[in-house]
Amino acid sequence: MIRVVVFDSDGGIRSGGEELVFAPLAEGAAIWIDLEGPDKRFEGWFRDWGFHPLAIEDTFTLAHQPKVEEYGETMFIIVRGLDFNFERQDGGDIRTLKLAAFLSKSRLVTTHRGPMRSLETVRERLKASQRSFPGGPVQVLWSVYDEMMDHYFPVVDELAVEIERLEEHVVENPEHEQLERVLALRRKISSLRRIMLPHRQVFGHLANSRFEAIDATAALNFRDTQDNVLRLADALEQQRDLLTNVKDTYLSVVAQRTNEIMRVLTVFSAIVLPLSLVAGIYGMNFRHMPELEWPWGYPLVLLGMGALAAGLLLWFRTKRWI
Repeated sequence: MIRVVVFDSDGGIRSGGEELVFAPLAEGAAIWIDLEGPDKRFEGWFRDWGFHPLAIEDTFTLAHQPKVEEYGETMFIIVRGLDFNFERQDGGDIRTLKLAAFLSKSRLVTTHRGPMRSLETVRERLKASQRSFPGGPVQVLWSVYDEMMDHYFPVVDELAVEIERLEEHVVENPEHEQLERVLALRRKISSLRRIMLPHRQVFGHLANSRFEAIDATAALNFRDTQDNVLRLADALEQQRDLLTNVKDTYLSVVAQRTNEIMRVLTVFSAIVLPLSLVAGIYGMNFRHMPELEWPWGYPLVLLGMGALAAGLLLWFRTKRWI
């Protein structure tokens, strides 16, 4: 799918459907070309437009990490946003979609393999305003990036709520499934953190760049987005530490329960051991045992065993072992 938005000098917006316009721009006008989906024509167009071969290669590398490069009068930027093109199951993995952008003073070219909510939001905003963005293509690009980063916040907040709920359950009733959930959340947070860390460098570069298309206003806007990225990265770092604490809490509670069980079993073993000794003595098959002829021998032995067990229990409680 090909979308073309031209910002005229009078502020109007003219968009073309599926046709790509190569006509020269009027003075003071700018153009935004958005290319969606895998299309073999895109690579040829990029070469015709004079984009750098290394940037073109990175554009069609699916798993490329966020980056920013300057090639003469064109800045090449890769940013990854959340992929909403599939229904994420509860606890499922988080997928991202790459957005590659070629930015110059009067032209913005973006390309991505699937629909992106941030792009749709900015396009609707342009149509509703019936005027061009005051900052031109760079402001359009910043608006897209700002929307992309904002979409991460609900996901990070959802993780925070889930970690808090998991921590409560671990303390109350630790189960093996909770440890599996902790490990799954840790993998998800690590994946998001790996995405956020390169974004800090990208937006830091944009906020401090002397590239001609980025003026002072655009630099401030990118600095604001950089602050959001830093907040996301810090939140993910804190959540990773919280998950480590949850895991340690789980192991501590399980170890404590195991110790309590072993303590009870040890107490019972300590009580049964002397009783087994008495029963073993009187279970020996000797003919000449004085106690065998006592009329009250059997009840006395049982009474003595009961007294011995009660005495041991009292002694264990005095020592606070039970």
